[in-house]
Amino acid sequence: MGRDVDGLAQAPQRTQLKDEAAAHIRELIISGQAGTGELLRLSPLADRIGSSITPVREALLLLAQDGWVVQLPNRGFQISEITRSDVEDAYLVHGVVAGELASRAALDASDEDLEAVKAIDRSIKEHMADDPGFLEQANHELHNAVYAMGHSERLTWFVHAASRFVPRRYWGQIPGWIAHNRTGHDELIAALEARDPSRARAAMQAHIAAAEQILLRHLDGIGFWDGRTADDATDGSGA
Repeated sequence: MGRDVDGLAQAPQRTQLKDEAAAHIRELIISGQAGTGELLRLSPLADRIGSSITPVREALLLLAQDGWVVQLPNRGFQISEITRSDVEDAYLVHGVVAGELASRAALDASDEDLEAVKAIDRSIKEHMADDPGFLEQANHELHNAVYAMGHSERLTWFVHAASRFVPRRYWGQIPGWIAHNRTGHDELIAALEARDPSRARAAMQAHIAAAEQILLRHLDGIGFWDGRTADDATDGSGA
């Protein structure tokens, strides 16, 4: 019985470590720090992330299911090719689903819900320093608050799955990203306050479409589609 309790207690932490490792690896790929065809081996990757090998292995198996990497027998995991169309398709899904959640939020949100979203938006606008970590987290919380108002766990799962192409840890490296997310929620919030579902849908979709263009310009600029990587890319060496 005690062993079962211990297992239940450890499961959330293990899942969190796996998810964090998967997010880190995804963002190494989408940021251009690790390129198409590159081998990712467990030990050097765990050292880079600052993790043990087990969550890294589980993360790579998860990413293999999603098509980010391919497992090669006795060699490790190889990064799959990601095309411009892949990113565009992910943002298409992101915009459609997020727009639907915003539309539902406009009808279902309480005054307290709206005040919470407005408070987050104020914190983004009033934060004078361009601190990518703070602004990214606040933006993430704002979007999650809007999605929660849509009252659909399934749609929220889909929007989070599609948003995995957003490189959350690299905001400061993408020109225009901070400015867009600091000022880009005004029309959405106005639509939610007006209880206008069509306007809220359009505002959310426009916000995400603008973010897509910022990311695509950045990826074009770093030669992402050519498989070029940054100087400090993971080299796949080691055991």
